[in-house]
Amino acid sequence: MNSNIFPHLWRFIVLVLFQVLVLKQLALSVGSYFNVLIYPLFIFFLPLRIATAYTVLLGFAIGITVDTFYGSLGVHASAGAFSGLIRGFILEAFGPKGGFKGKEPIFSPAYFGWQSFFQAIGVFMVLYLFFYFSVDAFTFVYLTTITLKTITSWVLSMTFVLLYMAFFKTRA
Repeated sequence: MNSNIFPHLWRFIVLVLFQVLVLKQLALSVGSYFNVLIYPLFIFFLPLRIATAYTVLLGFAIGITVDTFYGSLGVHASAGAFSGLIRGFILEAFGPKGGFKGKEPIFSPAYFGWQSFFQAIGVFMVLYLFFYFSVDAFTFVYLTTITLKTITSWVLSMTFVLLYMAFFKTRA
């Protein structure tokens, strides 16, 4: 059982470090519309059989960790918890018609194909980003700004998801 924890622990550490040390610095130097959020991949790549309550808690945990470094206590944590909540619905919608068989540990292209993977991660990321920017603005008065930031961040984040998938053959 403990050997199953290590890939997820390493993913947590690597994604948080990359988010904080690289992507935060890029966002600060380029501008407010350059927001790449890659750490939600940790939530997406949690085991398929994990309970929703645990995904919400783990989403909160990675979010509050990122919040600590960003100085925005609560914004990333709430978006992380939200993504933990919606993850199950998205995986069910884009998963196999007969349900998951139990042979596949995570929702990755190795088990479900690239098309299903990109559809699921695309919807997951757009919902995550929209929620994140909505909480960040804390009002829908800025709906145009929220939408523009969501779209640009989605394109940039999905580019980094492609790069992540190219470098790391995610299987567990």
